[in-house]
Amino acid sequence: MSKPKKKTADRKTSAKPAAPIRSSRTPLYILAGILLAVFLAFRPVLKSEFLNYDDDIYITENPYIQNPDNENLKALFSDYYFNQYSPVAMVIMAAQVKAFGNDPAALKLIALLLHLVNTILVFLFVRLLFQRNDYALMAAAFFGLHPMQVESVAWLTASMKIGAYSFFSLTALIVYVLYLKRSKLGYLFAALGLFVLSCFSKEQAIALSVTLLAIDYLKGRTLWSRRVIVEKIPFLLVSLIFGVVTLSVKGDMQSAEMASYYTAFDRLIFSAYSLSAYLGKLLLPMQLSAFYTYPVKDAIPWFYFLTPVLVAAVGFALYHAWKKEKRTVVFAILFFGFNIFLTILSQVMAVRDVIMADRYVYLPVIGFALLIAWGANVLTKNKPALRNAVWVGLGAYFLLLAAMTWQRAQVWQNSFTVFSDVIEKGKLEQDKVNPFLALAYNNRGIARKNSGDLQGAMADYEQAIAVNPDFHRAWLNRANIRFNAGQYAAAIPDYDKTLELDPRQAKAYSNRGAAYAALNQVEKAIPDLNKAIELDPNFTDALSNRALVHYNAGQFEKALADIEQFLRIKPTDADVTNFKGLALQRLNRLEEAERAYTQSIQMQPKGAFYHNRSLLYNQSGRSAQALEDALKGQSLGANIPQSYIDELR
Repeated sequence: MSKPKKKTADRKTSAKPAAPIRSSRTPLYILAGILLAVFLAFRPVLKSEFLNYDDDIYITENPYIQNPDNENLKALFSDYYFNQYSPVAMVIMAAQVKAFGNDPAALKLIALLLHLVNTILVFLFVRLLFQRNDYALMAAAFFGLHPMQVESVAWLTASMKIGAYSFFSLTALIVYVLYLKRSKLGYLFAALGLFVLSCFSKEQAIALSVTLLAIDYLKGRTLWSRRVIVEKIPFLLVSLIFGVVTLSVKGDMQSAEMASYYTAFDRLIFSAYSLSAYLGKLLLPMQLSAFYTYPVKDAIPWFYFLTPVLVAAVGFALYHAWKKEKRTVVFAILFFGFNIFLTILSQVMAVRDVIMADRYVYLPVIGFALLIAWGANVLTKNKPALRNAVWVGLGAYFLLLAAMTWQRAQVWQNSFTVFSDVIEKGKLEQDKVNPFLALAYNNRGIARKNSGDLQGAMADYEQAIAVNPDFHRAWLNRANIRFNAGQYAAAIPDYDKTLELDPRQAKAYSNRGAAYAALNQVEKAIPDLNKAIELDPNFTDALSNRALVHYNAGQFEKALADIEQFLRIKPTDADVTNFKGLALQRLNRLEEAERAYTQSIQMQPKGAFYHNRSLLYNQSGRSAQALEDALKGQSLGANIPQSYIDELR
């Protein structure tokens, strides 16, 4: 009669349970060294800038973050923002902006400090879970120093959500393990509360409920016992609720073009490939990119079709480890799989514009690190003579990761360096073009434009159009270059093409309307501006453009209505406040006009503002005040005719 199997972790590789943690401070000193290495490796991030890839939409131009009043905070929790639902993460970012303004150095320092805190939490979680300092230190080093983590720290749009959700998830995991050790319901409720906060930060957090089941398995608990099921019901309900929220957003995000461009079979292959690529890059992080493009249809590389074999091998390894009761291996694989699953699913649903992204492995990295720690432990036990060599090798490996992280952090300096790197790594063979590089060329063009390199920007926009003529943003940006150069007639066909590709592009309508107005084609300008405002009632550029057209046409009441709508959205805009004074003055509402001029000067004392108020004072017979403002305006650089000043004297 066979003996019953023991319910101990890794029965085949350990003859006795792990020794309890000793009180030695050595592990803490090593952890301090790891944290110092992490800070030094990521230090180049502190000199980096905002990116023109979502940092504007989600941070610098996000009204919920820039103006976190009660109404905006309420709206943040009750609605999506650009297909994202992460209110807690955005509230945290709003607090940072309130404290430090839109200073990328300060915000990225906070992102790096949060990464260091999360590294500590990884150490505490693994140490508490396994009662092993070696596992905890290796997991912390791998988590903290891996180059794939750079994106989640350097890119503020990513760090805002990923840093917050990971902090709450890791804290929830620690509290749950404490619950298992001490059997106090307070810990369970605390874990649930932290889980909710994590879900309010990023959708990937829903994986925590099943991760708890993996912990139960690791600890030898009976998963189908009444107690375990009752414990997990609230967690699973939270996952279900936020899962429904996530899927509803993903439905809006689904690209019909992508879904039709690739077959369902193609998308399954891409899922297998991305999972395989994540594993490969975690082991050896080469050719990292901020934008991993899809392969061109009808030219999908042959090795993509082999990746399901690797996925099947991982599945077999999981099954084998389960049969052999290698609980650490099972837990590590499940931890990685559960926390990467939502990302892999998105490939099948065609909701991503990239085939993979480094930021999606920020938390799953822990599972991979545990496999390395387990493997090192097995090797040193089976081959004691190799113990020193194994530890030296691991030390060298972690130092290599740190060096690669430092090098990778250099790439994230600004939009130009990031997208130049994407373009370089995304280029195909000489006779082929990669249409998915259009975004990278376009965004590098924006960076060049902002730095004053208009010729380089135009070259990038044209390259974006060349690789993908259907990429509407490149047409729009090329049109804007021509518009700003005064080439209004040349810009209009590009705006036409933009609207052909995207009929709901409010910016194209607004700018085409402004171009028509500059060409004195008011009858064409007004309908375009009306359409832009219809598509986006809060589009301030369209409102200011239409106000200017109305003003130049002598329709001062209409101009004033647009100005007032603009100022309801941006009440602190000094230029438009001054423009309001001009409209009011033309309507002979002089007292109101004076208040508007004075208000604009208080906001921003420009010479032109003083000149306008001087003209109003002169009109109302207050020559002394008119002269005072004229002299002040002249001192601030306003082009005020000397004859006007002499007349006032």
